[in-house]
Amino acid sequence: MDRWRIVPLNKQPGKMFPPGDTMTDQFSIRWRNVHEGLRWRGLLFSSLLAMRELFRPLMYWHAWHIFQTDLRRPLVEPYAKEQVEVRIFAGKQNLAEAVAAISSMGISAVEISLRLGRGDAAAVAYVQREPAGYMWITFASGMELAFGVSWILSPCEALRYGAFVLPNRRGLGILSSMNRALNEYAAQRGITRTFGGISALNPQSLNLAKHARNPKIMSIILIHIRGVNWTYIKTSGEPLDSRFARSSKELYSRNKFAGDEL
Repeated sequence: MDRWRIVPLNKQPGKMFPPGDTMTDQFSIRWRNVHEGLRWRGLLFSSLLAMRELFRPLMYWHAWHIFQTDLRRPLVEPYAKEQVEVRIFAGKQNLAEAVAAISSMGISAVEISLRLGRGDAAAVAYVQREPAGYMWITFASGMELAFGVSWILSPCEALRYGAFVLPNRRGLGILSSMNRALNEYAAQRGITRTFGGISALNPQSLNLAKHARNPKIMSIILIHIRGVNWTYIKTSGEPLDSRFARSSKELYSRNKFAGDEL
């Protein structure tokens, strides 16, 4: 059975795991990433991602589906296949515990402290007492989607972002437990709706939205041409300005929306 508790976020920041020091280590990491991509995304989606990287010097693109969760309705139960404990870290207390857990999965201690300091919260999933994944939530407008396009949130809305599950724990439904925990946490704060964007090339996370029966309210495609610094934007379902604002200024420093992470 899944269980979660809210832990007010104190102590010293942890450290990031250093990258490999040798060419062999770097090759091993790249190969592991390719293998995991093929395993979870399939050949078609992995090929599209590879093509995107191939054209990165000239152009880069993103495609997301935007989903909405109505917190005034009963939430769907998570479907984790193992016992999962989810802890919600918020504020400044127990900061050391939050940093140690999340930084072990790849985010720097500085970035974690920055997000918590501005009012975001993090759900960390533990399996057999070891960190297995994390997911973030923010309650303010300004989170950048990409290329100067930023989220707009009303006072009763929140955005779930930056979901990640360790490769060896994927396929177990852990994301559903973190998603449920953050939605409950948001509801306790008086939030009535949460949003999330999922990459169109991320079938595993799209299954979560399908299971939760969350309606898709919008799809958005961003294509950035590097040489002329121009971005083509196409939306369907709702107009761009219903959820996003265009600005050349990054309102949230170094904090891109991580829709492609999982």
